[in-house]
Amino acid sequence: MNFLPHEVQLDVLKCLDFDQIFSFKQTNFYFKNLIKKYEEGLARKKFNGLLIAYDNTYGLQELELHKIIELESGLFEFTLTDRLKKKWKTAIAESIPLYFHGSDTCRNVILTNIFKKDKERQRLYTLELPNVPKNIEEMIIIRCWMEHLINCAFECVAFYRVVFNPEMINLLFDNYNSIPLQFQIQTPILITDNNTIFEHFWKFAFNHSIIPESLSFCFNQSNVSEQHINILFNFLINEGNKLSEVYFSFYGPPRLYELIVEYVATSRNCSKMVDFIKFNYYNATDLPLNKRAKIVEIEQLGDRKLTKYQIVNIYNQKKIFYFCSVKEKNGLSIMLSSRNVEKWSY
Repeated sequence: MNFLPHEVQLDVLKCLDFDQIFSFKQTNFYFKNLIKKYEEGLARKKFNGLLIAYDNTYGLQELELHKIIELESGLFEFTLTDRLKKKWKTAIAESIPLYFHGSDTCRNVILTNIFKKDKERQRLYTLELPNVPKNIEEMIIIRCWMEHLINCAFECVAFYRVVFNPEMINLLFDNYNSIPLQFQIQTPILITDNNTIFEHFWKFAFNHSIIPESLSFCFNQSNVSEQHINILFNFLINEGNKLSEVYFSFYGPPRLYELIVEYVATSRNCSKMVDFIKFNYYNATDLPLNKRAKIVEIEQLGDRKLTKYQIVNIYNQKKIFYFCSVKEKNGLSIMLSSRNVEKWSY
């Protein structure tokens, strides 16, 4: 393959899967450097799921079913400049963490439920990285494994009250412009009971992850701040060009839903809005039907009460938003879309 033009070599590499590329990279330094240079456009190792959580999220017996990943197995050589080493020493001295979390008592974080479906079999893996590195050796371990994770693709990643620290990510890869500092996550999910974690997740999601197909937020506290509600609201009405679906779960009042309903009805321009939004309000009573609702259809399906309706924008009668609410014993779900949905997924 050495005799082929550079462009043809790259086309051949694009036809290979991740395992084939990995084997090819071991052939010689030329192909190793070529693959490194164009790694972003080549196949990635794909995983179905990943959970980032405290180590006490699972019982010991459950974790025994997982394959523990040895930290040394992920090490590889890279250039550690004097400048970068100096920055790392400062990070160690200042105890800059790899993760942000909302617990003062539990500081061990694991990356677990890393799995890939293989026909009828799936294997679970667990990786535990140092949260607050104590020396250069631990920084090297974190640096290598973070690059491995960046070079993978995940269908779903759940951040359970924990999120990567963007400051640490930038420190680990300082001046490595050849490495895109973005994780490939199709569906990121934040599960939190802490307003501060939400802020860190927001920075991570939009600075260090490829814009996904959808985002999910699960707020396990009832006191989501008005500031964060406004952040979410402004995102929903302005970032529809970045992603099409957003899912929320709340224990508090339906403030965000009320803001969105008012917006779709009274805004002069809804063109930038996210296309599909779903709200889950746990333990919520049935909301009164909005006064602007039209073409209302109510259906009782066992314990479920389905209400479908439309809201027309007051400035543009052709701009219609379609709603479906589902009231059950344990709460209320409300879906809305700018497209006419023939069959809603409850």
